[in-house]
Amino acid sequence: MNILWLSLDKVFKLAVGLIVGIWVARYLGPNQWGELNYVLAFVTITATVAKLGMDGFLVKEILEDPLQKNEILGTSFLMRLVIIPVLFGSVLIYFKILDLNSDYYWLLAFLSFNLFITPFDLIDLDFQSRLQSKLTVVAKNIAYVLGALFRVYLLISNKSLLWFAAAMGFEAALSYILLTILYQRNNNIFQWTFNSELARKILKTGWPFTLASLAVILYMRLDQVMLGSMVDETQLGYFSSAIKISDVFLFLPMAVSSSYLPTLIEAKKTGWELFIRKNQFFINWMMRISVVFAILVTIFSDLIIQQLFGTEYMPASGILVIHIWSLIPIFLGVATSHYLVIENLQKFSLYRTLIGLIFNVLLNLYLIPRYAAFGAALATTISQLIASVFSMALFNQTRILFNMQLKSITMLFNFR
Repeated sequence: MNILWLSLDKVFKLAVGLIVGIWVARYLGPNQWGELNYVLAFVTITATVAKLGMDGFLVKEILEDPLQKNEILGTSFLMRLVIIPVLFGSVLIYFKILDLNSDYYWLLAFLSFNLFITPFDLIDLDFQSRLQSKLTVVAKNIAYVLGALFRVYLLISNKSLLWFAAAMGFEAALSYILLTILYQRNNNIFQWTFNSELARKILKTGWPFTLASLAVILYMRLDQVMLGSMVDETQLGYFSSAIKISDVFLFLPMAVSSSYLPTLIEAKKTGWELFIRKNQFFINWMMRISVVFAILVTIFSDLIIQQLFGTEYMPASGILVIHIWSLIPIFLGVATSHYLVIENLQKFSLYRTLIGLIFNVLLNLYLIPRYAAFGAALATTISQLIASVFSMALFNQTRILFNMQLKSITMLFNFR
C-alpha cells in the first residue's frame, strides 16, 4: 500500500505538472521559461545537496534503532540547517561572478523556499519508516493542487515571471506546513534532539550516499546550468521544453522495474541460470519499449512541439529528436540496476554515474559553444550511453550486463 501511494503521487504530479507546465511555458515564451528553469536548476541542485544524500540511509537507521529516532531526526535536521546558508551563499556568489541582473536574484529568493524547507523533509522519512507515506502524499498533493490552481490564476490574469516563481515558493512552503501539522497530531517535532557523536557517525557512514546523490543530481541538472551560463536563456527554454517531453516516459521504467524485482529475487533463489534468463528477458523488453518510444517521438516531434508548446518553440523539435534517444540507455540502466542490488554490486551504480557525469561535463564544454541546445541534448544522449551501457564493460563483475545489453539489440524482433 505504501508503494501504491508513492506511485499514485508520481503519476498525479506528472499529469498535472505536464499540463500546467506546458501552459506556463507557452505563456512565458522561450526566454523567460529558460530564465525560470536556469534558477530552478540551481535550487534543485542545492536542495539535493542539503539533504546530504542520506534519505535512504536515515530510514534504515531509524528502522534498526527506533528508540534513537528523535536523535537521528534532530541531528540530521540541524546538519541540514547549517549547510543551507553555505549553499545559498555559493549560488549568490556564482550569480555575482556572472554579473546577472536583479531579476535572477528575485527568482532565486522566491524559488529558494524549496531549499530552506529541506530540513522538514525529515518528517517524510519518519513516515516512510512507519509505512505511512500516505500522509506525505496527501499533504504535498494538496499543496501541489493549490499551487497549480494559483499558477492557472496567474496565467489568466497575465502576471509577470516573478509571480510564477512566487507561486512555486508558496507551494513548497505550504506542503511542509501541512506535513508538519499532520506530523504534530501524533508526534512532536520539538522532541527531536541533536547528538554530536551521532552527527559524526552519520557523516562517516553516509558519505558514499552523499557522493552518489550529488553525482546523480549534477548528472540530471548540470546541462541546464551549463547551457544557461554558456549560451543564453532562450536556448535553455528550448532545451527545457524538449526534456519535459522526454521526462514523461521516465516513470515507466521505474514502475516496471519495481514490479519486476520480486521476480528476479525469486529467480535468484531458484538458480543462477534462471536468474540470468529473467534478467535478459527484462533487458530485452526494456530495449524494445524504449526504441518504440524513441522512434514515435522522432517521427512526430514537430507535431508534438507545435501542439503542446506552439510555433515559438519549434526549434525545440530538433532538440527533442536528439534527446529522446537517451531513453534507450536510461531504460537499459534501470533494467540492470536490480542485478547490481541483488548481487551486492551497488558501488558500480555510483561508478557508472560518476563516469557519465564526467563525460557529460566534457561533452557539454565542447558541444554547447558549437551547437547550443542541440549540443547539450547530444551530450546528454552520448553520456547516458557511456554511463548505462559501455561503462559496464569496464569491470569484470558487470561485463555480463554489458553482454546482455548488446544481446538485447539482436533480440529486438526475436520474441522467443
